[in-house]
Amino acid sequence: MDKKILDFTENDIIENWNTLVSSSTDCTMPSAPKKRHHRAKKNNMNDEPPAKKSAPSIQLDAGFKWNLQALAKAAESVETGGKSPVSALNELGVRVSYCVLRQGGPAHCPSFTVAVTVADMTFEGWGHSKRDARASAARTCLSALLARAGRVLPNPGPQPDFTSDEAPKYPVSEFQCIETKIQPPDGNGNKATPPPGLFGPAVSPVLKSPINMLYETYPGITFHCSFGDGSPLDTAQAPVTLSHSMRFKVVCQIKDQKFEGYGSSKKLAKLAAARAALGEMCEKTMSHARPVSSDGLPQLLADHVAKLVNEKFNEMMRGDLVHSKRKVLAGIVMTIDNKLEGAKVIAVTTGTKCVSGEHMSVRGRVVNDCHAEVAARRCLQRHLYAQLLMYANSSNPTVTIPESDLEPVPGGGYQLKPDRQLHLYVSTAPCGDGRIFSPHEHHEPEPDRHPNRLARGQLRTKIESGEGTIPVKNCINVIQTWDGVLQGERLLTMSCSDKVARWCVAGVQGALLARLLRPVYLRALVLGSLLHRHHMYRAICGRIEGCISALPPPYRLHRPLLARAASTEARTPARAPSFSVCWSITSPYPEIINATTGKLENGHPSLLCKQSMFARWQYLVRRLPLLPQDPAGPYLPPLPQDMDHLLYDEAKNLCSTYQVAKRCLTDAFEQAQLVIDVSDMPPLPAVTRSLSNINHLAALPVKGSTRA
Repeated sequence: MDKKILDFTENDIIENWNTLVSSSTDCTMPSAPKKRHHRAKKNNMNDEPPAKKSAPSIQLDAGFKWNLQALAKAAESVETGGKSPVSALNELGVRVSYCVLRQGGPAHCPSFTVAVTVADMTFEGWGHSKRDARASAARTCLSALLARAGRVLPNPGPQPDFTSDEAPKYPVSEFQCIETKIQPPDGNGNKATPPPGLFGPAVSPVLKSPINMLYETYPGITFHCSFGDGSPLDTAQAPVTLSHSMRFKVVCQIKDQKFEGYGSSKKLAKLAAARAALGEMCEKTMSHARPVSSDGLPQLLADHVAKLVNEKFNEMMRGDLVHSKRKVLAGIVMTIDNKLEGAKVIAVTTGTKCVSGEHMSVRGRVVNDCHAEVAARRCLQRHLYAQLLMYANSSNPTVTIPESDLEPVPGGGYQLKPDRQLHLYVSTAPCGDGRIFSPHEHHEPEPDRHPNRLARGQLRTKIESGEGTIPVKNCINVIQTWDGVLQGERLLTMSCSDKVARWCVAGVQGALLARLLRPVYLRALVLGSLLHRHHMYRAICGRIEGCISALPPPYRLHRPLLARAASTEARTPARAPSFSVCWSITSPYPEIINATTGKLENGHPSLLCKQSMFARWQYLVRRLPLLPQDPAGPYLPPLPQDMDHLLYDEAKNLCSTYQVAKRCLTDAFEQAQLVIDVSDMPPLPAVTRSLSNINHLAALPVKGSTRA
């Protein structure tokens, strides 16, 4: 008498589960194996090959034998994303049942706990929806079944990325296959927390977005969205001059406080506003919501610096659709006692290009480097010259002017007032060593053995007529000559990361102002995107802090604070424009510099060129007291009698203290093996002037100009 094969997908209840069954796709009653046995015997009588040997199987508590090969195949399909855990578990042919155990959380972020029952085993999973919780429970079930056989399925995943130091998300060593039973609540009524499964940890309701955390922490908050310039969304025409990263603006209001966020989409702008609010409201009470700038610079101040620079740029470019296009934006903001009140924008610049070799000027009438952060520093120097000019035009240059950002130093010279701080904002990481990393990697304490990492920390140079940088050690001609560049050799310029590292030692005032002004250092470096603290710290000061020494006072190795704005800058793969917009607080309108020629679009020299700076310096040194001789420092030579025939290179060497500090920096680079040792190279002919990539065009003869 034939026995009926039961379909376990029906809603019937089976009483007897004690008979051992072996199946790769389904489960049957004991009669099924006997039928296969008689068929096999019949095949042997007809001289046919015997039936295949049964596949390896594992035995469960309820009396089941499951084909290990089919189980591993199902788990692998889940791991590769071919099937969902629920589908893979159902296709094994065993009857499963799901039930919702718990449901909680607010309406905008619910959490569910679902239990799956297989035979007499029960597994739990949770998620923000019933579907996710059911998938989590099925995934935990498959993990436990494989663990019964002592098998761990390796993670095939994508091909390894050798450009990233990030560890695998779920390494094999962390696969824990633990069978989970439903446990009764303890005395406090708390349920046991399920452990992670084979395919990664279950979705935890603790991992919430900043928006969800704000709704839970501060009920009643509101979000108001508009275009980046504040115009409502229902306007007839959207603003066309707004940058891509400032297209939308969202204001988050918590009681009487407002926090702003910008982004290329409404979603990103709302997320940025939520991050800004959390950074200010929940910094001390919620450690898991720690803001990105937790190393001393308040997040609200970092966002305010980025906001001031972006708003000033949008204000200048309103109505100018052509020059509003940019790839990198930089600016310098000055604060008083690190307060938001009274903060003012000193400089706003854009640009990513350098001058072409055929347009170099022997009289210093071109701007060689039009990268945004380098141009912002030159705009800051214009502001410092304007502040010194206030003292030069006063009746007594040794009396402090309250409106000025500088103050006289007893004995001669000037310095930045102690309550003034300078913050440099860059929309992305400076080119060079500070940008050589994978944006999603994590720093590993172990030494990196990948050969591509040998270039990290090295000095790098910008490439003429191109973007990106290359290590100095890879350059064919380390020392460039004027005639070689004019003949066609590519002009190499120091990368922005290396220049920021130089500013951390020698200051941003430069060699000329160092005869009148004490070193001026940046308080903080705020980035709009691509901030990796480990790599950025190494690029600006970490790679030399163990090698630099013997700096003459008052020079030192300054470590600026690192911060990232909550409104992150969007990546723009479009081609970078060939112009640079440069604005300084000393002028009402910006300059538009052709980055290829280094001059204005009308062909006139820019106010940022060496000739213009040198003319201002010559006017000031004749009317202001110079810094006195430091007993512990190098000898400061006096000014020559014939200032009209003083060369630009000779004027820079008049501040020997600055030159010694700069030489200490170069020695630290060489001691750290970050540059090529050129001491064994033969000297250049006297008629050829060197164009070193560390002091680009520093030895050019530039006579004074009447242009002030």
